[in-house]
Amino acid sequence: MGGRTVRTRGGVGGGFVTVLLAAVAVLASGCVGAGAVHVDPDRLPGVYRDEETGAEIRLHPGGRFSAVGIAKNDAYWHGSATRVDFDGTWNPTPSNFVYLQPDETGGFQVLGDIQLWTASPEKVFLHPDVDGPVTLELARVPDEG
Repeated sequence: MGGRTVRTRGGVGGGFVTVLLAAVAVLASGCVGAGAVHVDPDRLPGVYRDEETGAEIRLHPGGRFSAVGIAKNDAYWHGSATRVDFDGTWNPTPSNFVYLQPDETGGFQVLGDIQLWTASPEKVFLHPDVDGPVTLELARVPDEG
């Protein structure tokens, strides 16, 4: 009888797919931006500081580091919240973190190596328990000397 078929765009099925793809994109962008990434170790030397606590880690070229105001519970997930200063060596890994190996002097009782995770050459963080939260996030600041 000469009936006409009218087709509409973006029906229920198409709208659902669009919303689903948008949700996946938002979730994926959040995951990628927040996690650790491999950073070329040659780009890591510098000063990283947490402005809120004043904690600071200086990665020196040649493999030495110095830390100021780091709490043991930030580094190891347990222990004292008292902030201490210590030095040691840092060694890159083929993964997305460097090992900080504190010297056994300076009032910081060594409980083992500390994993300093790299988010970019501009941001590093301590995350001693993979099932727990990041304990300290430090951003690169200009070296003041």
